[in-house]
Amino acid sequence: MDDQNLWNLLGQAARPSAPPFFAGKVMRQIEATGESRSWLVPVLRWLAPAAITALVILAALPRPSAEPVELSNITTLDLLEMLSPEDHEVLTQAGWPYNSGALTASL
Repeated sequence: MDDQNLWNLLGQAARPSAPPFFAGKVMRQIEATGESRSWLVPVLRWLAPAAITALVILAALPRPSAEPVELSNITTLDLLEMLSPEDHEVLTQAGWPYNSGALTASL
């Protein structure tokens, strides 16, 4: 049998078709087996509203306002009051690149 005859026979064959409501019947059989389609659907059903609620609550919380400090009004004594003992050790060590002795002398 040559290829041309094969194509002629294939062209005369009846085309397959799905019976009515085929997709619905298949879905009913899948649901009847009791298998869950996905664990993600129930999780997202609760996670999405919870995340949106959390974002709304966070947006409604008051935020601390940071007031700018005028550096021209800060004196050396003001800076010394802001320093903790750990800061003093760091700033007065020998390897400090800006160690002019002024800070050590004022302490």
